[in-house]
This record gives sequence, structure tokens and C-alpha cells, in this order.
Amino acid sequence: MSLLNSLKWKAELQAITDTVDEYDRPKEVRTKVRDIYFVEIGITAEEKYLSQQAKTNVVRRIKCRWDNTISEKTNGLLIDGVEFNITRIYVLPEVREMELSLAYVD
Repeated sequence: MSLLNSLKWKAELQAITDTVDEYDRPKEVRTKVRDIYFVEIGITAEEKYLSQQAKTNVVRRIKCRWDNTISEKTNGLLIDGVEFNITRIYVLPEVREMELSLAYVD
């Protein structure tokens, strides 16, 4: 299976920065970095259980090309107008892919 042909959906990779608004309240700002292409993969029951133990509710898993610059702390995704935080990254270096577990932004 060719990875090039299987990545059929587009998401917006966002950089997350913390800043302060005009009333000195902390605020999270998301800015677009670039588009990434992905394919949807299912959530396993084990991952659902482990995410609830860690107080993060994983609602979506995607597979995309391997990119070392993406991290859980500094990046998020925008898919179909819905913002997601990255809760877990699993890298498959032999096929140059990475799996991202996503949770809704609180």
C-alpha cells in the first residue's frame, strides 16, 4: 500500500503559544503552520481506557507522514473547523509514518 495515495484528508497543523490578553489573563493562541494530509484510523479499546485513566478523552486517531517538529505541547490540529489537542504520538520510523491521538480542546 502506497502511503502517498492513502492520505486523502487535509488538516491544519497549528502552533500553540501562551500569551497574555489586554486584561493580564493567560490566553492560548493557535496559529496556522501548514496543512498536513492524513488518513483516519480507529481508536482501540485499550487506548480509550488508558486515555480516561490519564484524564484525556481520546476521540480520534489519525496517521500522517513522520515529522519530527510535531509535539504534544506545542502543536494542535484543526480538522473540519474543530480544534484538537495532540495527546499521544506514536512513530513508525521504518515506514516513515506517525500516529496521532487527538482530544477535543477544553
